[in-house]
Amino acid sequence: MNRALGKLLMAGLFLAAVAGLSLSASKACAEDIHYIGSSQMYWAFINDSSAPFTKATGIKVTADDRRTKDAAPGLIAGKCNVGGLARKFNAEEKAQNANLTEVLVAKDHMAVFVAKGCAVEDLSKDQLKKVMTGEIKDWSEVGGAAGPITVVIPQSRTTCNKNFSEAIMGDAQFSPNSVVSPTAGGVIDEAKGKPAISFISFGAISNNPDFKVIKIDGKAPGADGYCIAQEMYLGTIGAPQGAVKQYIDFFLTGAGKDIIKKAGLLPPK
Repeated sequence: MNRALGKLLMAGLFLAAVAGLSLSASKACAEDIHYIGSSQMYWAFINDSSAPFTKATGIKVTADDRRTKDAAPGLIAGKCNVGGLARKFNAEEKAQNANLTEVLVAKDHMAVFVAKGCAVEDLSKDQLKKVMTGEIKDWSEVGGAAGPITVVIPQSRTTCNKNFSEAIMGDAQFSPNSVVSPTAGGVIDEAKGKPAISFISFGAISNNPDFKVIKIDGKAPGADGYCIAQEMYLGTIGAPQGAVKQYIDFFLTGAGKDIIKKAGLLPPK
């Protein structure tokens, strides 16, 4: 009887230990950072900041290169605890969860980029619009070597596309012959090795050796009065707390702020 009771006690202790480990593992997992959202932000500074943040805090970061529109559904469904947006949450998203909150972490100038060997250095807004619509089809029409222009764009549902369209395109449509990427970050791969022109967050392309950023109306990204500006936010459900607050503070006051500046973006004042 005593032996049987001993076995039951041992089994109980074993199960309790396993349960304790499971709870600890769940707690640790809950305290990790899982980012879903803006591809522009991912390539501008989220991806490069994950390892430094983990080294400084011991908190693991998993980041998914998606779209701004994926941030709210990811947060609401509990698939992430940090969302990335190249705009604020809109009314439709907040109608699904009134506690959606965004924190401005960077101000960005969207860069227009071409292949490194392209002779074009500067386009007017009007020239850029005509290139992107397909009205201007050859590089020789804007001061480059003769050859067809390949227009590369992120698909229309991306915030990158919408922000660029608002600043440059107006009601005009992109060239029907455009190469279309499903995400903003994908334009980099789609443009590589082509006589292409495309656009993305300056931070995502500023240090890429395969491309160069051109001026628009004589102004480069970062200059006062540059014509394609956007803001970048980290979103949460409710006020940031715990590890999530540490992560956001990393970009506002910690080493992440320097990563943002190094990428060519401006921290919020």
